[in-house]
Amino acid sequence: MLNLSITRNALYVLPSLFIYCVFLLFPLMTSLGVSVTEWDGGSYPVFVGLQNFIGIFNDPKFWIAIGNNVKLMGFYTVIPIGLGLVLCSFLNELKNKKELTMMRILFFMPYIMPMAVLGVVWRWLYNPAFGPIDQFFRYIGMPSMAKAWLGDFDWALPATGFVAVWYFFGFCLVLFMSGIQRMDPSIHEASELDGSTHWKKFVRITLPALLPEVRVALILTVIASLKAFDLIYVMTQGGPGTSTLITNMYMYQQGFDLHHFGYASAVALVSMAIVFAVNGFLHFVLRERH
Repeated sequence: MLNLSITRNALYVLPSLFIYCVFLLFPLMTSLGVSVTEWDGGSYPVFVGLQNFIGIFNDPKFWIAIGNNVKLMGFYTVIPIGLGLVLCSFLNELKNKKELTMMRILFFMPYIMPMAVLGVVWRWLYNPAFGPIDQFFRYIGMPSMAKAWLGDFDWALPATGFVAVWYFFGFCLVLFMSGIQRMDPSIHEASELDGSTHWKKFVRITLPALLPEVRVALILTVIASLKAFDLIYVMTQGGPGTSTLITNMYMYQQGFDLHHFGYASAVALVSMAIVFAVNGFLHFVLRERH
């Protein structure tokens, strides 16, 4: 009877295990094998040991990509979480439930769209020749503000990062609003009777109660900033120069543009290790302490 139960359970697990092995484990093992070779995709791979990994840590472009990933964290994490907290504190004061629901839907809508689609839309908005943003600045008599946003070395990363802010802050807002809804309303009512201002209520009551939601938002957005690719690829492809070059974009260029598949696999593995390390660090620092 026990063996029959084990067999039945195994049959339920096998389809998921098969998909996991084919689409995750096998490519990961293949990438690990390719990373210790020099291979252009056409000839036979040549074993080079750890030379690719040593080359990565001596490669200035890789460190530029890491630096850009860190800068993107501000747009993927800090600003969306800050905006989400500020907006949820104000929306929580709305008494009209229909208005509150409409605002939540409006702010959350960008998050349900694919990031690549948003990148295409915003690339058109940023277009220096016919984009609405530059056309607006020219129309109001401020032509100096019109510029090639995605072609400017100083503005390309902030312009791309703004799209990430627009994408993620709605998610953070809805997450924080759901956290506020699980709070006991009598706590806020008691603080109002004690004469607490809106700011004091938010800092001393709402924000500490939202720490679990802030923890989730922080982990998800930080990992998203480290795994970013589609938005950068669609909008700038890492340019101009290396101003928006990130690790995943660098991996793509090395593998599919230059055909350095061994080096690209090594970059992918190092990037994966960084994601795991940051994820583990965040879980350790933000873990609940009893």
